Amino acid sequence: MKVCIFGTGAVGGHLAARFIDAGQDEISVIARGAQLKAILTNGLTLHYGDTVFKGRPAHATDDPSELPPQDVIIVTLKAQALPAVAGTLQSMLSPTGVVIFATNGIPWWWNFGLPVDQTSLPLLDPDASLWTSLRHKTLGCVIYSPNEVTAPGVIQGAPGDRWMIGEPDGSQSKRLMDVIALFERSKIKGLASEDIRREVWKKLIINAGLNPLAALTRLPTALMNANDSVRTQMKEIMREVLNIAAACGTDLRASTDLDEMVAPKKRPGSMRASMLQDVLAGRSLEIEAIVGQVVEFAHQKGVPAPKCELLLGLARGLDESLRTC
Repeated sequence: MKVCIFGTGAVGGHLAARFIDAGQDEISVIARGAQLKAILTNGLTLHYGDTVFKGRPAHATDDPSELPPQDVIIVTLKAQALPAVAGTLQSMLSPTGVVIFATNGIPWWWNFGLPVDQTSLPLLDPDASLWTSLRHKTLGCVIYSPNEVTAPGVIQGAPGDRWMIGEPDGSQSKRLMDVIALFERSKIKGLASEDIRREVWKKLIINAGLNPLAALTRLPTALMNANDSVRTQMKEIMREVLNIAAACGTDLRASTDLDEMVAPKKRPGSMRASMLQDVLAGRSLEIEAIVGQVVEFAHQKGVPAPKCELLLGLARGLDESLRTC
């Protein structure tokens, strides 16, 4: 298969390095700046526990038009960057190709495959460019894989990663099984989900409580977990998200341990949350997908969400400062 990683930073670099190491598929990467220069010069290096994955992609470029038609495109850009590349992604696909969006938070395709509300989400897809061009070509994805770029072309990852992939309508399609086989060939734990929205909510409970507060406090996860005040705020935000999810049809309240959500035993506490990494690098924040759309759902369902509303206002202000100051 021809596989493209579109956005080869921390998560994309992790995937690309392992796919390349497996040597079973033609892997191309879209990157830019110092990251692209390093990949062209030295290839990719992933430190994964005691294992080091190294290799060079078949193609590395910042110009997607240079690539042949792709069977699978895995997009690891932040949610706010997706509308601008909708047309590019459509033009890159083979006739039967599929796009997987490995983003945090509520995805732009959320309403596709549902029996009602077959419309785009303006907060995430303002001009419906993604919805119009790609909704029939899309698989959902939820990832559990903390990674950080430690130097251009070099990624530090944590073992135990998991990649949940599913059709928006819950079907077990051939294209979904083909993607799962791609992950299996690379010895990556890719799991087919019959309810990818449930998986989104399960991850979002963690993300909503962790990422924006990490950005605002600038604390790595271990120090957030050690701070009683921060832990309390994290749990209160997570509790609101659980109530919003229940109002939207996914009730996880009885099965969720908030203490475990705040400090999962399997999550390395020394890592910096992705939104904190973005703040430190001066990049825009994925706040609308992680908190903004959640608050929008709360308003639609009449669910009180004062903590999330406050968090959204503060995070939007922080994001504006990163873009304008």
